[in-house]
Amino acid sequence: MNSEYEYSFNVTNIEEYINYCKNNNYRHLGTTKQTRTIYRNSNGTIARITIEKGKKIEKKLDFKEDKISDKDLVIRKESKAIKFNNLHNCEDILCFLNYKKDNVLIRERYIYTNDKVKFEIDNYIEPKAMVVAFEGEKDAVDNVYKELEETLNLIYKC
Repeated sequence: MNSEYEYSFNVTNIEEYINYCKNNNYRHLGTTKQTRTIYRNSNGTIARITIEKGKKIEKKLDFKEDKISDKDLVIRKESKAIKFNNLHNCEDILCFLNYKKDNVLIRERYIYTNDKVKFEIDNYIEPKAMVVAFEGEKDAVDNVYKELEETLNLIYKC
């Protein structure tokens, strides 16, 4: 199981963060439309089924520690994603493991990366929101956060 070191926060404008990535030599890995269904269990974890529409449709299942915080930095364990092709069977397994369907998110995700930091910039269609998240090597991620706090976040962070 991997540990995720991620900053995540709501913003009023994602275009400026996309421009930040472009202007700082981040590679654009793609833009996809995602429907993510969250399932919760009493064991302190969540399961997520993500249906991603890009060049092709992919269905993935992953698990993550269920840590909710009002802080920008979140450190939590998460599993690698498992690709699957039968949604009904996947939901049946989650039911067997006592996961209960909680909510559904629909978003457009823009992914940018360099060698040490990966940006996931989300335009949520349902529920309506804009979120900037970035993860990776601790020192590099902390430096990006500090830079953004002194620039774009002064204007666009909610």
